Amino acid sequence: MDTYGQDPGTQPASAAAQPQPAPAQPAPRKRMSAGAKWALGLGAAFVLLVLGSCVISAVMLGGSGDLAMGDSIAVIHISDTIQGGGFGSGDPEYVLDQLDQALADTRVKSILLRIDSPGGTVAASQEIMLGVRRAREMKPVVTSVGDVCASGAYMVASQSDEIIVSPGSTVGSIGVIISVANIEELLSKVGVEFTTLTQGEFKDAGSMYRSLTATETAMLNEQMSLIQDQFVADVATGRGMSEADVRELATGWAWLGSEALDLGLVDSIGNYNDAVDRAAELGGIQGEPGIVSYEYVDPLAGFYRSLLGVASGAGDIDAGTLERMQLPR
Repeated sequence: MDTYGQDPGTQPASAAAQPQPAPAQPAPRKRMSAGAKWALGLGAAFVLLVLGSCVISAVMLGGSGDLAMGDSIAVIHISDTIQGGGFGSGDPEYVLDQLDQALADTRVKSILLRIDSPGGTVAASQEIMLGVRRAREMKPVVTSVGDVCASGAYMVASQSDEIIVSPGSTVGSIGVIISVANIEELLSKVGVEFTTLTQGEFKDAGSMYRSLTATETAMLNEQMSLIQDQFVADVATGRGMSEADVRELATGWAWLGSEALDLGLVDSIGNYNDAVDRAAELGGIQGEPGIVSYEYVDPLAGFYRSLLGVASGAGDIDAGTLERMQLPR
């Protein structure tokens, strides 16, 4: 029978009498554990923070220092131990990159080094020193010293046009040092013995598992003497002093800022603001100078630390993973 158009309310008796299947019951929902909720929530929060950080990073990296639209001073901080490796403000690549950006920036009329460092390795200090010397040929460079400007840090500062220190700053320490540990007797007491195989008579010179030989000591002293000569020559060139005068001061001693002024190692006593004013003067800046910094500090770093601090209290998060996690620099 053709039932198209039939009233749905009119059903044959036989069809109405047949039992209807019971509606299917939905499967019970599994409840999420507290640990899973913690992990999901923290994961979502972390993703949002990363995305937000990327956006802010792009803005800051693309326009760092753009608030200074007029004649400006580029401030470069050296506040860590000077050494290679890509970490901290004492890394040569970091400082040289800052110098390059300052030299290329048409707004920047002078460069201010803010140094608070005990020095560092020879080659890394020389790399930065040469960068400052070359930058000085293009734009004035002024150094402002905080607590410490010693050894390799002073080598760097000596290449600037002027050095401004506080009376109690620690300045100088023109000298070279090599420290070689010897734990041979300690290891013998606990029954540990090392066997070292080398090709080359002096390949393991300076090993902590044995004493230096007389020949090795003489060779190291010779190298230290060469480095000391380089140090003295670099300071003399930067400060416009004779090598003989610098050598008299190259005792490794660090002087107070007031003493360093009398010795000719620095140019004046003052604070950071005084150094800014002097950098502006040398750069020919009229009025209040703008301050440009090319450093990037992640504004969400505090949130990351807070997030990790909360997560460390959740039992479902692996504490070892948190310890290995590195926050953006």
